[in-house]
Amino acid sequence: MKIAGPTTTKANPGLQGNRPRRHRTHVFIMIIKMLDNEMNQNEVMLPRALDSLAMPFESASSSSMMPEIPKGGLLVRVCYAGACYSEGMLRRKEIRPTLPGIHDNSLYPGLEISGVVQDVCASLPNGNFSTGDKVVLYPDENLVDSGYSEYLAVEDVQNCLQIPENIPLEVAAMLPGGALSAYSALLKAKPHVEKLQEVKSCVNVLVVGAGGLGLWAVKLAQFLVGPHSNNIRLFVADNSIDKLLTAQDHGCYDIIHWNEEDHEQYIIERTLDACRGGVDVIVDFVSSPRTMQRSLKILNREGLILVGGNTMSEVSINLNSLAAKQQSIVGIPKGSFAQLRDLVTAVSEGAVTPPTYTVYPAEDAAQVFDDLARCRITGRAILCFGNLTNDHAMVNNN
Repeated sequence: MKIAGPTTTKANPGLQGNRPRRHRTHVFIMIIKMLDNEMNQNEVMLPRALDSLAMPFESASSSSMMPEIPKGGLLVRVCYAGACYSEGMLRRKEIRPTLPGIHDNSLYPGLEISGVVQDVCASLPNGNFSTGDKVVLYPDENLVDSGYSEYLAVEDVQNCLQIPENIPLEVAAMLPGGALSAYSALLKAKPHVEKLQEVKSCVNVLVVGAGGLGLWAVKLAQFLVGPHSNNIRLFVADNSIDKLLTAQDHGCYDIIHWNEEDHEQYIIERTLDACRGGVDVIVDFVSSPRTMQRSLKILNREGLILVGGNTMSEVSINLNSLAAKQQSIVGIPKGSFAQLRDLVTAVSEGAVTPPTYTVYPAEDAAQVFDDLARCRITGRAILCFGNLTNDHAMVNNN
């Protein structure tokens, strides 16, 4: 079923099933389809890429060798790790790039880590950490692929943050990755929104992507805007009806279905109609060529686009048009350790509630990532290192 018009305030957008997979026998046709269908389409599935998913996670287990304690460091027993691979990367790429530095830390495995301090080096100064402390690790390039093991040696204790007792470890695992990325994006957009508030009666903000990052953005936007601001309107756009309904359950009632089966101009006109004009700030967590071109066509004069994601595709942009309209495109910065600390405080005080998440045993990592690639998981997926009372523990924080 297709949606005839815009999906806005508290309107049920209906149901839209996944597009049927087409069998392709010619490599050239497959490549063209890969380029044409961007990262958040359900259609594109590469069997070899999916088969290779199990490779990095075959060793994910709740029993492994304990490493030595690094000098001046800590030994952390990993209890939970966020499963937050980019769905488009899984569907479209057969390899995982290892980049210098972490540009979007929510897209790599093992960077959303929470656990407890197993042991402390005797030479560690100040005695700030004790055995049994609940901690999260601020992600850096040294942690890539390291979180899917039971014990983690932490050389730089400056990247280790203690967690209050009232934050469950499974929630804490989400904070250094997806939550911090969304928080950093909104803080980057905040000055521009405040500037536009001085000259506009209402500022339209659009979040592209209703996955884990988008849901965190909804929660954090509510926290940053506050209950009394009525001149900021938040929209979420996605091609998945299920994800949009989840965003609606999380308090964002202005949802827009970007059905990729529809004509591009129709999607643009429907978005403009839903927003009663253009959009002033766009936070694009997908950042594919298609979503970028679409964003530029709905962006108002003096508008801002924040780009994230991990797409390797190139985007053609008319710089003359960008300059004439005084529009800006900036990257979502990596969140800082201070921002992570503020985020932990906000969650601990109840000012921010995490989005819906489901906890899975670490032994099911390969299946979890396969389900992520096929858009079978709504909300966040968390891997648990240890015994669970239930096979899957789902927590809804709406």
